[in-house]
Amino acid sequence: MNYFSNIEISPDLNISVETGSTGVGFGAESRLNKKLRFRTGFNWVPRFQLPLHFSIQVGEDGDQGYDAEGNSRFDRMAAYLEEMTGFKIDQNVDMIAEPSFHNFKMLVDVFPFQNDHWYFTTGFYAGKSVIGKAYNRTEEMTTLISVSIYNNIYEKVYDIEYNDESELNGVFMGLELPPYVNEKILDSGRMGMHVGDYKDGTFYMMEPDANNMVKARMKVNSFRPYLGAGYDGLLDPRNERIHFNAYCGMMFWGGTPRVYTHDGTEIVKGLDNVIGQVGRYVDLVKPFKVFPVVNFSISYRLF
Repeated sequence: MNYFSNIEISPDLNISVETGSTGVGFGAESRLNKKLRFRTGFNWVPRFQLPLHFSIQVGEDGDQGYDAEGNSRFDRMAAYLEEMTGFKIDQNVDMIAEPSFHNFKMLVDVFPFQNDHWYFTTGFYAGKSVIGKAYNRTEEMTTLISVSIYNNIYEKVYDIEYNDESELNGVFMGLELPPYVNEKILDSGRMGMHVGDYKDGTFYMMEPDANNMVKARMKVNSFRPYLGAGYDGLLDPRNERIHFNAYCGMMFWGGTPRVYTHDGTEIVKGLDNVIGQVGRYVDLVKPFKVFPVVNFSISYRLF
């Protein structure tokens, strides 16, 4: 208490704009005296997109199931679906990943030194817990609808063949499929996108949701404490109203971000051997148990 007891309080008001690792933003600042300043504002990361790719496969054992002609299980089932529905499906599904990182901030700067420039900061950022999302491109809808159709057929055939209490009585959509068709479908297995493996070693196959979409979202804590330090000075020695402010620190967002698919599966910690481009993004995210803040702002004193 003695540290602040003899310091005169003479607040000012500044408006600021900034850019850095938290995106771009604006805010207001009030320096109560030589030792204490409050800052508040809003930051957001401008919209941009990253590509993601998934490969569709048939069966959950990892075996492509090539026949004597070199056709995989997917090739054979894709040809069967095209014959039945008229839809030609692609084995690769393209997705779009984009950030949704917006933060309100409330920070307190303490200036402990005589030079009145260097300071330490504590406070918090707060925003939506979902900081990124991914979804399939519109052009992939034909493929995803076809995957859903195939899996629906697979479920009905499985019910006919293995459920003694099945109400289908061997008939699907008013038709009784030939035994060789049923056998071909059951031997192939379900169709989906192999993302990674569960902890017990079994495959995780992502399938389209009820709207024939594949989606994912990245989550952190919505309340994010902050600790850091910075330097404040005049942008132009001839004008005491305009200051620059450079600061850095750590935003504690609750450990490693979690990534959930639309069916609730958590990818980062819940799966091993996440494959392809998604696996590379997961490896990039894992070390970031805190978010590094490196920002630069310019402020103008109103009074």
